[in-house]
Amino acid sequence: MNYAIILAGGQGVRMNNTGIPKQFIELTGVPMLVYSMRTAQANKNFDEICVVTHPSSYENVKKWGKEYGITKLKYFAEAGKERHQSVYNGLASLPAGKSDIVTIMTAVCPFVSQLTMDKHFEMLQKYDACITVVKATDAITFSNDGKRVNRTLQKGKLFVQQGPQTYRYGVLRMGHEVYSEDADRQEVFEDSELVLNIGIEVGMVLGDRFCVKITYKEDLAIAEALHELFEKKERARTDESDNL
Repeated sequence: MNYAIILAGGQGVRMNNTGIPKQFIELTGVPMLVYSMRTAQANKNFDEICVVTHPSSYENVKKWGKEYGITKLKYFAEAGKERHQSVYNGLASLPAGKSDIVTIMTAVCPFVSQLTMDKHFEMLQKYDACITVVKATDAITFSNDGKRVNRTLQKGKLFVQQGPQTYRYGVLRMGHEVYSEDADRQEVFEDSELVLNIGIEVGMVLGDRFCVKITYKEDLAIAEALHELFEKKERARTDESDNL
C-alpha cells in the first residue's frame, strides 16, 4: 500500500492573517489544503490519504473531502507541537507494513506536479528514501547566531529541498523512533536527516519552481499568480499521457 500523509497542523503566525491557519486560507477560492489532497487523489500511485491536523479541524477536512471528491481520505492524526511529532503521529495512524511506501506532503505547498510524484515512486525502486530538490541559484550563507557570517557556501553543489518526501514506511518510522529515544538529540526539522542518521541513503528527485511554500503574505500572492500557469502545465501533461 502507498500512503500520502499531508501535514496541516501549523498556525501560520508569519502570515499575520485574521486567525485562519494558513493551510486553510483560500487560494483561488479553494482551501489550500485541498490542493495537496487533490494531488494525492489524482496520482495513480496513492491508495490512501491521512491528514494530520488539530482535532478541531477534522470535521472541516471531512467536509472538504466530500465536496472535492477526495475518496482516498481515510485517516486523521493529531498534529504535534513540533513537525517531527506530527509526522510520527501520522505514521502511527496507518495500518502500514515495513515495506509499504509513505509520502510526506505539506498543505502549504499547493503546486506539486504529478510528474514529481511519479518520479518519487520510480526513485523508491532504487532507494528506500527520496526527497524533492531544486538547484540553488544563489550562494548560501551560514551563520550560527544570525548576525555574523561563519561560512558562505557556493551554489554549484547546493540544492534547496522542497516537498514532498517519500520513504519506505519501516525506514521512516525507525528514523523517528531512534530520534525520539535519543536523550541528547539535536533539533531536526527534516525527515531526511532522521533517515540519514540511521545510515539510509536518500535519493534526490529534481522538482520544479512552481512548488512554492506559502509562508508569508507575498508567497500567497505569488501562488495566485502562478496558479493558471501551473494548471495549464498539468493539463498539457495529462493530455500528452492520454495520447500515448
